[in-house]
Amino acid sequence: MIKTLLYKDATARSLQIACLAAVYWVIVVYAVALMPISMDESGNNPLNNVSSMTLASQATVIIAAILANIEIRSGETMMAALIAGSRRRMACALMVEKVAIIVIAGLFLTALNTIGNGIIYGIGDTGRLAFQYLLLAVMDGIAALSLSLFTRSVLLGLSVYVFVPMLLKPFIVYLIPAANGLFYPAAIRGATAVDHSLAGILVLILWLFVFLIMGYAAASRRACRR
Repeated sequence: MIKTLLYKDATARSLQIACLAAVYWVIVVYAVALMPISMDESGNNPLNNVSSMTLASQATVIIAAILANIEIRSGETMMAALIAGSRRRMACALMVEKVAIIVIAGLFLTALNTIGNGIIYGIGDTGRLAFQYLLLAVMDGIAALSLSLFTRSVLLGLSVYVFVPMLLKPFIVYLIPAANGLFYPAAIRGATAVDHSLAGILVLILWLFVFLIMGYAAASRRACRR
């Protein structure tokens, strides 16, 4: 069943366009990093190797949005339920299939990001940054996918994904500075640091569990409604 769903999504023209858009996003980020632009009198480009990598990792959000849109607008849930014969198996299969696409896309985009980062900033700590990019790209994609499925709207899901951390994170960190490590981007930096923070790994596992449960609940709810 998972292979059937993979084939269905992989052959969708909208997903193919989304993958091309994700590739262009990474290329554009590093093209901007090459430009002689500055936000102050220093004349230095505000993007560095870490900020470029973080910005480029948002490419998987494009793919996740299209995957969520395919699910929301189509009868994919009903088809999966009929094939699986079980609502739980259907929800698991849908999430496994969509997460697999995000991971595969993340691996390809990681290679592209590593090339761009190496060309512009040099080899340096390429291995660690590549691992950070892969984790960020996968977590960003799964977060956008799960939020979109859970809210039953790609636009609303992306709004929550973008604006809630932007508006609430500064306020939360201001009140409780230690809470900064509870956000998965900070946890990824901690988990991939030289000393390998165990707390960062646990936070990542927790966030991944939350996002997967949200997606599973959304798929299961759609099957009940149908």
